[in-house]
Amino acid sequence: MNLKEIQRPIEHLLNETDRLLKERVKSNIPLINTINEVAPISKGKKIRSTLLFLLAGMNDSLAPWLAEIAASIEMFHLSSLIHDDVVDNSELRRGEQTLHNNLGNNLSVMWGDFLFISAFNALNNMNKKYLMDITLDAARLMVEGQIIELGNVNNFTVDHDTYYDIITKKTSSLFAAVTQIAGAVNDESLEVQKKYYQFGLDFGIIFQVSDDMLDIFSEISGKDRFSDLKEGKITLPYILLLKECKKDIIPYLSEKDGEKLLDFFEEYNIKETTMKEIVEYHNRALDFLNDFPDSIYKESILNLLEFVKYRDY
Repeated sequence: MNLKEIQRPIEHLLNETDRLLKERVKSNIPLINTINEVAPISKGKKIRSTLLFLLAGMNDSLAPWLAEIAASIEMFHLSSLIHDDVVDNSELRRGEQTLHNNLGNNLSVMWGDFLFISAFNALNNMNKKYLMDITLDAARLMVEGQIIELGNVNNFTVDHDTYYDIITKKTSSLFAAVTQIAGAVNDESLEVQKKYYQFGLDFGIIFQVSDDMLDIFSEISGKDRFSDLKEGKITLPYILLLKECKKDIIPYLSEKDGEKLLDFFEEYNIKETTMKEIVEYHNRALDFLNDFPDSIYKESILNLLEFVKYRDY
């Protein structure tokens, strides 16, 4: 099932999220309009918004005003991507030239700041303290994850635990914020909200490990293939391969020659081993969902899990 089909039950809310995003960046400043032409804010898969709406539908708290939260989450997420691309000097994002490649680092950083501030300003105006508490905590964790990652660039001895610490903070924390918010809007207890939060962490790990696999094994991911290696990021597939044949592959890692590593990945079944780790988190996520009655929203979340687990772009 493709993403559009998965999103059909909440398509109207995603459309409203798009409308809000476009409205929030309208400006009399010509340069801001130029940025919007180069990198339209409403682009993207909106998986985080999808997760928010589907969970809210699943617990009977779906409401039109959730689109305001979703728009802020998307702005916050986009701001983090823009900053990441500058830090990593990435050339491609979603199959297209990154913003900093088009408009330069200075303007890209400022635009990321603008989106970040606008997102939190909108959340603050909703007068729901838990929204600020949850999202600010995610923001702190995301920056921590980025710092830890930068501290391990070109570190061929980075271990399993450090990798998971990085992706849990840098990627999963925002997913977890979204899922906790879905529990909070339904007035769930803090104990129950923690279960929503853990589901988001598990979902985010599935998403990121899958993304790290795509960087190596897919030619249609919309990213420059082997971009992680070129940026000095030693992700899970490389960590697993290093355990098997470190001496053989260090020269290729040092040269950032991913193509020459493909035979090693195949010989040691690294793709399959990585997928086994994804399956562990997938099963944990399913355990959370099993507590909810069947509905169109639950069906879509189950399909979303499969989409993220097996996606090829």
